[in-house]
Amino acid sequence: MRSVESASSRATAGSSAVEATTHGTSSVLYGAFTPKGRLGPFTIDPNEERSTEMWTRYDVEWKFVTKLCGSLPADPELQKKWAESRKPKVRPPDSKSIEEIVEEVAASTPEVPDEERGLYVFQRQEGGLVMRMATVRAHIKDCARVLSSLYIGRIEKEKSFAVKVVNAVYYPKEVYWIPIMQGNGDLVRVKAPTGQYDKPIHVKTMQGERSALKTFEFVEGAVMRFPLLVLTQPSGKGVISEDDLATVMEYGGTHGYGGERSDGEGRYEFTLTKADEK
Repeated sequence: MRSVESASSRATAGSSAVEATTHGTSSVLYGAFTPKGRLGPFTIDPNEERSTEMWTRYDVEWKFVTKLCGSLPADPELQKKWAESRKPKVRPPDSKSIEEIVEEVAASTPEVPDEERGLYVFQRQEGGLVMRMATVRAHIKDCARVLSSLYIGRIEKEKSFAVKVVNAVYYPKEVYWIPIMQGNGDLVRVKAPTGQYDKPIHVKTMQGERSALKTFEFVEGAVMRFPLLVLTQPSGKGVISEDDLATVMEYGGTHGYGGERSDGEGRYEFTLTKADEK
């Protein structure tokens, strides 16, 4: 259950740098940041119950109705190019270097013979297939940006829907890998892909257009379960509501997750459960 305390108790318990005065029925904290980011009075209701928890946890399940496809190249040279193409302009603090990412990818992907270097695969951990939790967050952010620009719109003087999702939806720091599972009810880890699929592709080269085959691993009937954290205001209201989060996944379930989305793969149905409602 979420514990709460009154706003007045929070005001008096704060740092000495924040000075509390009372005017009528509200408290004004001087030295606090206003929603616009400028120093000034920030008015709160002393009778309002305020949550002490910053995050609301949701447990999510995706059941894939089309193939979940591997998207990492098995070729070590292509892995380096893949990592370089995703290199941010500014490296976040404490993040992994490109070299460390390449080492992680190489250690978690299967070795393949030279003739299969064009294969796209899943990563492996502890004997089973996995997806990185960061790819789920990237999927959610991409879907939120599309919805924000084409479906939801923006209220004047408010942050856009995409900005709210990008800055308010995270995952627990201890979660890094998501095991790929199968089954109804009691799920079991998937230890090997259902199979491989060849797809003809056309590429443009200096010598003109060429045809080739792209081969990727896939899993049928895949299930993924993972937690999400949504930033929660002191009032107890999430920056992103449960309905908004469901809207993102309703779009995402049709848009698709993972490899071969343009061919309709990676589509899923979802279940979203607030942790304290279980």
